Amino acid sequence: MLSPVEELKIQAKRLLKEPSFKAELLVLSKNRNPQLKHSQLFIARHYGFRDWEHARTILSCEGYGPGADCGSFWYANQCATLLNHWCANHLEALNVQLALGGIILPYKAQFVVADRQYLEFLGMNYDDVLWQDIQHDWCLGPVFTRQKLALKRLLRRA
Repeated sequence: MLSPVEELKIQAKRLLKEPSFKAELLVLSKNRNPQLKHSQLFIARHYGFRDWEHARTILSCEGYGPGADCGSFWYANQCATLLNHWCANHLEALNVQLALGGIILPYKAQFVVADRQYLEFLGMNYDDVLWQDIQHDWCLGPVFTRQKLALKRLLRRA
Protein backbone atom coordinates (compact mmCIF):
# COMPACT_ATOMS: atom_id res chain seq x y z
CA MET A 1 0.00 0.00 0.00
CA LEU A 2 1.09 3.51 -0.79
CA SER A 3 1.57 5.57 2.39
CA PRO A 4 0.18 9.10 2.73
CA VAL A 5 3.71 10.49 2.85
CA GLU A 6 4.64 8.67 -0.36
CA GLU A 7 1.53 10.12 -2.02
CA LEU A 8 2.57 13.62 -0.93
CA LYS A 9 6.04 13.04 -2.40
CA ILE A 10 4.46 12.03 -5.71
CA GLN A 11 2.26 15.12 -5.69
CA ALA A 12 5.26 17.34 -4.88
CA LYS A 13 7.28 15.89 -7.77
CA ARG A 14 4.39 16.45 -10.16
CA LEU A 15 3.92 19.99 -8.91
CA LEU A 16 7.57 20.81 -9.52
CA LYS A 17 7.06 19.96 -13.21
CA GLU A 18 3.77 21.85 -13.50
CA PRO A 19 4.27 25.22 -15.25
CA SER A 20 1.05 26.70 -13.86
CA PHE A 21 2.51 26.65 -10.32
CA LYS A 22 5.83 28.22 -11.27
CA ALA A 23 4.94 31.59 -9.69
CA GLU A 24 3.98 30.07 -6.33
CA LEU A 25 7.12 27.95 -6.24
CA LEU A 26 9.28 30.95 -7.19
CA VAL A 27 7.95 32.81 -4.15
CA LEU A 28 8.83 29.88 -1.88
CA SER A 29 12.29 29.57 -3.45
CA LYS A 30 12.90 33.35 -3.16
CA ASN A 31 13.01 33.75 -6.96
CA ARG A 32 15.62 31.04 -7.43
CA ASN A 33 15.18 27.86 -9.39
CA PRO A 34 12.48 25.92 -7.47
CA GLN A 35 13.59 22.62 -6.00
CA LEU A 36 11.72 19.62 -4.67
CA LYS A 37 11.83 21.01 -1.12
CA HIS A 38 9.86 24.07 -2.30
CA SER A 39 7.13 21.98 -3.91
CA GLN A 40 7.03 19.78 -0.80
CA LEU A 41 6.49 22.89 1.34
CA PHE A 42 3.73 24.06 -1.01
CA ILE A 43 1.99 20.67 -0.88
CA ALA A 44 2.31 20.44 2.91
CA ARG A 45 0.73 23.86 3.35
CA HIS A 46 -1.98 23.01 0.83
CA TYR A 47 -3.05 20.12 3.07
CA GLY A 48 -3.02 22.18 6.27
CA PHE A 49 0.45 21.58 7.67
CA ARG A 50 3.14 24.11 8.67
CA ASP A 51 5.84 22.49 6.58
CA TRP A 52 6.99 19.22 5.08
CA GLU A 53 8.31 17.75 8.33
CA HIS A 54 5.04 18.54 10.09
CA ALA A 55 3.08 16.75 7.33
CA ARG A 56 5.45 13.78 7.40
CA THR A 57 5.22 13.41 11.18
CA ILE A 58 1.43 13.62 11.38
CA LEU A 59 0.63 11.50 8.32
CA SER A 60 3.08 8.79 9.31
CA CYS A 61 1.35 8.75 12.73
CA GLU A 62 4.61 9.04 14.62
CA GLY A 63 5.67 11.23 17.48
CA TYR A 64 2.56 13.22 18.21
CA GLY A 65 0.63 13.14 21.45
CA PRO A 66 -2.05 15.00 23.35
CA GLY A 67 -1.97 18.70 22.65
CA ALA A 68 0.30 18.38 19.61
CA ASP A 69 -0.52 20.53 16.60
CA CYS A 70 -1.93 18.17 13.97
CA GLY A 71 -2.64 20.91 11.44
CA SER A 72 -5.94 21.32 9.63
CA PHE A 73 -5.69 18.24 7.40
CA TRP A 74 -8.98 16.85 8.78
CA TYR A 75 -10.89 20.06 8.09
CA ALA A 76 -12.52 21.65 5.05
CA ASN A 77 -13.87 25.19 4.78
CA GLN A 78 -17.37 23.83 4.14
CA CYS A 79 -17.30 22.32 7.64
CA ALA A 80 -17.43 25.81 9.17
CA THR A 81 -21.19 25.88 8.51
CA LEU A 82 -21.79 22.70 10.53
CA LEU A 83 -22.54 22.35 14.21
CA ASN A 84 -20.09 19.77 15.49
CA HIS A 85 -18.59 19.34 18.91
CA TRP A 86 -15.19 20.97 19.27
CA CYS A 87 -13.10 19.79 22.21
CA ALA A 88 -10.03 21.23 23.88
CA ASN A 89 -8.50 17.82 24.57
CA HIS A 90 -8.79 14.18 23.59
CA LEU A 91 -10.44 13.09 26.84
CA GLU A 92 -13.22 15.63 26.33
CA ALA A 93 -13.65 14.37 22.75
CA LEU A 94 -13.88 10.77 23.99
CA ASN A 95 -16.60 11.76 26.46
CA VAL A 96 -18.59 13.58 23.76
CA GLN A 97 -18.20 10.62 21.43
CA LEU A 98 -19.34 8.21 24.15
CA ALA A 99 -22.48 10.31 24.74
CA LEU A 100 -23.34 11.28 21.16
CA GLY A 101 -21.36 9.11 18.76
CA GLY A 102 -19.34 10.52 15.88
CA ILE A 103 -15.76 10.30 14.70
CA ILE A 104 -12.90 12.00 16.54
CA LEU A 105 -10.55 13.95 14.30
CA PRO A 106 -7.64 16.21 15.25
CA TYR A 107 -7.64 19.89 14.34
CA LYS A 108 -4.45 21.73 15.25
CA ALA A 109 -4.16 21.10 19.04
CA GLN A 110 -7.91 20.46 19.46
CA PHE A 111 -10.38 17.80 18.40
CA VAL A 112 -13.70 17.68 16.61
CA VAL A 113 -16.29 14.96 17.05
CA ALA A 114 -17.50 14.85 13.47
CA ASP A 115 -20.87 13.72 12.20
CA ARG A 116 -21.81 12.16 8.87
CA GLN A 117 -22.11 15.48 7.02
CA TYR A 118 -18.69 16.65 8.22
CA LEU A 119 -17.11 13.49 6.80
CA GLU A 120 -19.02 13.93 3.54
CA PHE A 121 -17.60 17.46 3.22
CA LEU A 122 -14.15 15.87 3.57
CA GLY A 123 -15.02 13.44 0.78
CA MET A 124 -14.93 10.56 3.23
CA ASN A 125 -17.44 7.77 3.87
CA TYR A 126 -18.80 7.83 7.42
CA ASP A 127 -19.69 4.14 7.14
CA ASP A 128 -16.23 3.04 5.96
CA VAL A 129 -15.26 -0.08 7.91
CA LEU A 130 -11.84 1.47 8.58
CA TRP A 131 -13.46 3.90 11.05
CA GLN A 132 -14.76 0.91 12.99
CA ASP A 133 -11.27 -0.59 13.04
CA ILE A 134 -10.02 2.44 14.99
CA GLN A 135 -13.16 2.84 17.16
CA HIS A 136 -14.14 5.98 15.22
CA ASP A 137 -11.08 7.87 16.50
CA TRP A 138 -8.33 8.82 14.03
CA CYS A 139 -6.02 9.69 16.92
CA LEU A 140 -5.89 6.10 18.21
CA GLY A 141 -5.73 2.64 16.79
CA PRO A 142 -3.47 0.81 14.38
CA VAL A 143 -1.14 3.10 12.44
CA PHE A 144 -1.77 1.17 9.22
CA THR A 145 -5.52 1.85 9.40
CA ARG A 146 -5.06 5.52 10.26
CA GLN A 147 -2.66 5.90 7.33
CA LYS A 148 -5.14 4.23 4.97
CA LEU A 149 -7.80 6.75 6.01
CA ALA A 150 -5.35 9.65 5.59
CA LEU A 151 -4.45 8.35 2.13
CA LYS A 152 -8.13 8.26 1.18
CA ARG A 153 -8.44 11.87 2.31
CA LEU A 154 -5.40 12.87 0.25
CA LEU A 155 -6.64 11.15 -2.88
CA ARG A 156 -10.05 12.76 -2.62
CA ARG A 157 -8.58 16.22 -2.10
CA ALA A 158 -5.81 16.04 -4.70
